[in-house]
Amino acid sequence: MNLNEITNYIQGVCENISSILEVDVTLVSKDLVRLAGTGIFKDKIGEVIPEKTIYYNVLKDGKSYVMNKELEEKCSLCCNRFDCKELADICTPVKFENNIVGILGIAAFDETQKNKILSKDKELIDFINSMSELISFKLNELYAQQIKTIEQLEKEAIENAIKKYGTNTEGMKNVAEALNIGIATLYRKIKKFDIKY
Repeated sequence: MNLNEITNYIQGVCENISSILEVDVTLVSKDLVRLAGTGIFKDKIGEVIPEKTIYYNVLKDGKSYVMNKELEEKCSLCCNRFDCKELADICTPVKFENNIVGILGIAAFDETQKNKILSKDKELIDFINSMSELISFKLNELYAQQIKTIEQLEKEAIENAIKKYGTNTEGMKNVAEALNIGIATLYRKIKKFDIKY
């Protein structure tokens, strides 16, 4: 399961956060590809972010970061340090089944935004974590729908095979053979799906 499957939803989340906090927001995949963004980030959707950035640190450590460009030593290692316009960032991991699948970040590009982010960094980390959990919930929801769909297809295949081959002993052997499963597995699945025959 990856974030590419819900990019429209993620873009909406980013836009909502941006309108509430009046900062730019982005979401980066675990492959460091920007999938969504507002403001300056919107024009950079699809770009790959270099490894020596705060986003990579979130991926590596699995925890949220607050970055103040004036004080952050890691900024001196970043390959974008001369072109970077970000004055402050808060980034947090997005997880699916305990695996990091992306990073949600907010960024300040002027002193007003920077002061807003840094003066309320603990509250904003909690808020960004909540938004990250919303994205994770959407991934879980999508995954559950896909699983349900696979089970529905499996149930339909069994029902169709039973209609074709019948329910007598020989027919059920043919059903199992057609589905490439054992006869015991067939009967377990019939019970699981509550198939009436």
